[in-house]
Amino acid sequence: MSWLYPEFSILFLGLLFLYVQRKVPKVLLLVLFLMIVALLRPVLKERLHTSKESGVNAAIALDLSFSMRAKDILPSRLEAAKETIKKIVHENRKNRFALYAFTTNPLILSAPTSDADLPEDALDALKVENILTHGTSLSKLFAHFTKKHYPLQTLVLFTDGGEERDLKKLSTLLGKSGLRLIVVGMATRKGSLLYDNYDKVLKDREGALVITRLNPLLEKLAAENDGVFIPFETPQTTAQEVLNQIDAFSEKTLFQKKRYSYVELFWIPLVVALVLFFFHFVRLPKKVLLMIPFLSLPSQSGVLDWYYLHQSKTAYEKGAYQKALQALEEISSKTLQSEFDKALLYYKTGEYRKAQTILSSLATKDPQLKFKILFLEGNTYVRQKKYQKARIAYQQALILKKDPAVLENLRLILGKVEQSQPKPPVYQKKESRKVAFASKTQKPKKQKERAGKTKNSRTKVTRPLGYKAYELINEGYIHEKKPW
Repeated sequence: MSWLYPEFSILFLGLLFLYVQRKVPKVLLLVLFLMIVALLRPVLKERLHTSKESGVNAAIALDLSFSMRAKDILPSRLEAAKETIKKIVHENRKNRFALYAFTTNPLILSAPTSDADLPEDALDALKVENILTHGTSLSKLFAHFTKKHYPLQTLVLFTDGGEERDLKKLSTLLGKSGLRLIVVGMATRKGSLLYDNYDKVLKDREGALVITRLNPLLEKLAAENDGVFIPFETPQTTAQEVLNQIDAFSEKTLFQKKRYSYVELFWIPLVVALVLFFFHFVRLPKKVLLMIPFLSLPSQSGVLDWYYLHQSKTAYEKGAYQKALQALEEISSKTLQSEFDKALLYYKTGEYRKAQTILSSLATKDPQLKFKILFLEGNTYVRQKKYQKARIAYQQALILKKDPAVLENLRLILGKVEQSQPKPPVYQKKESRKVAFASKTQKPKKQKERAGKTKNSRTKVTRPLGYKAYELINEGYIHEKKPW
């Protein structure tokens, strides 16, 4: 047995103080003791699950220069970019994303990870008022990636371009980095006025209004380096287009994930504490007292879960998939079956990427349910025209059960798999592209602890960036007279 939150053991000191004072009834001391034990979250480790998944190591670089505060994209270029990045990292959890921020200097905010909460916390912790630099240096950003700190394959760049003009230099640095470039243009061609921190319009030395527009060099840079330029539309559509481009031309890497499954025991001391408290301190009618043990028993579902399940099943049988999905969303406790049903409903309503995200997170020892998961996963890949992945899912399903429907689907897509195989570009033949990322290397201690816990057991805490981080961003800062 182990404890998920041993730091709560400090509460035993307060309990010891109450015991020494002898002013608290012993039964209440016992109740408090049991509740502290429940707070420690005792668990039994069942086994270590090791899974292998293929994905992409990609870097996301966010421009934090002053011009990104323009409002030709609402609520601002920067806020729209942050919202798009959050959707990217949440939509596809098989890929690993590293998050960078840059102005005249680049800074890594989050190392490559498939945990969507880490880059999201880093984005929420950013305070633009602490960014002093006004310029944008793509050359320094690309030079940083030539040092190959991580085996990254793709760079997703969110920027308005600043005043970069040296296309040849940028192309040379990008070629040395070996990264495939996806540029998201975070500005309009018409441009926008800029306002200072006091809401006054900025003017240059001649008194003319400062207008910031999309730098046309960005499209040329993407075109000359076999990359893609994506003009910003909305956070959802832009994120979807970025993910499609990553899947289209990025080389997949095999990741190895390890995680423990737990059996929760916190409910045992909690139930005992509640029963002791009610029977000793609360005066209730005998009939109510007899019902308390039954009301206190741990349950895997909420009080109204049975009702929502019935509503969902009824709506599904009538073909009202959207209504069935809404009823399923109301269930308080998630089970393996309810998550599979949710993925099936997403598939029925045409939201194939959401269905795929749920299916890829499900793990079970039941061969029948595993077969259904793989079969549905293959179907979602077919709908997204990812025939290679669909073939793998169907083949894994056939290992569990020889089903004629799976065989027929596999036969239909075999020809399309051959047609969809792209010819690998030159940059993929480098040795550095063949190095798997962190498959057997040791992870940092904090990352191990995070990997051991389920998502529901974590409490999200946004920690602000330290002053050193802003010092690195603002390094070499001078107050520019004409920064745009």
